[in-house]
Amino acid sequence: MNDLHAVGYRLITLLQQARSDALDGVMLGLTFLGDEPFYLLLIPILYWTMDRAVALRLTVLLLVSTWINGVGKALVDLPRPSSAEVAVLAEESAGGVPSGHAQNAVVVWGYLASLRPGVWTVAAAALAALAIGTSRLYLGVHFPHDLVVGWALGLVLLFLFLRLHARVEDGLAAFLPAPSPRGWALLLLLGGGIPLAMLLLYREHEALAAAAALLGAGLGAVWERTRIRFSARGPLLHLAPRLVLGLGVALLIWMGLREPLAVLGEPGRILRYALLGLWITAGAPVSFLVLGIGEREAAR
Repeated sequence: MNDLHAVGYRLITLLQQARSDALDGVMLGLTFLGDEPFYLLLIPILYWTMDRAVALRLTVLLLVSTWINGVGKALVDLPRPSSAEVAVLAEESAGGVPSGHAQNAVVVWGYLASLRPGVWTVAAAALAALAIGTSRLYLGVHFPHDLVVGWALGLVLLFLFLRLHARVEDGLAAFLPAPSPRGWALLLLLGGGIPLAMLLLYREHEALAAAAALLGAGLGAVWERTRIRFSARGPLLHLAPRLVLGLGVALLIWMGLREPLAVLGEPGRILRYALLGLWITAGAPVSFLVLGIGEREAAR
């Protein structure tokens, strides 16, 4: 492992020899594409204005990936680069292996590429994952082997998701939109029980936020699919107000409730992220319908 770290330090040093204010800005911009705030923009935009089903699948995939990454970091427990050896240009607290930015770049951009499979979309997804990973090296927060493990784990999760999600959705379709008692039990198990189990098993750092957000989003999605059936489609005039209202409230929950709920400690953080997930999948769609800037899906 010391040899890997030595090679990693040499590569980071080589990259940082090209440092400039402009390049720092570019790399910080690239790493933002793997940060929590970026996903808090991407998923709601997809969910409220483009394709609710795609956004929900991406939400589940991303949050499960983030939780698994947190578990992996805890199990492997290897250090990040030391500020005594290289310039560390970003703040990180958890372990380095596997890289969450690298792993989630593969699952997010890989899944989006799978929607329009082709040479160019796959190449664009691969380039995005490579660029985001490279930014983590340049910023001095990861070793090369952190990225390789993250990319590999992301590929495994993406492959499993693409193979299994259609089967799961086909099985659930029989219970929607009017579930039987057995159907409700299954839906609540998937939407709430599994995220709750994730919280009980491991809830440190980003894993807590991911599992709590999945809990809120899962329960919200169950209720929305059985009672509301919101459609992301609509006239262009409605899309901008949806984003202004939806993102405004999401920002209020994510940032505005941070300090007030911090006094509760861990339960407060769980509540904040659960409310955020619930708002995205259910609260915002209901608000759009009430305000006349949203529509229901056409009856089948």
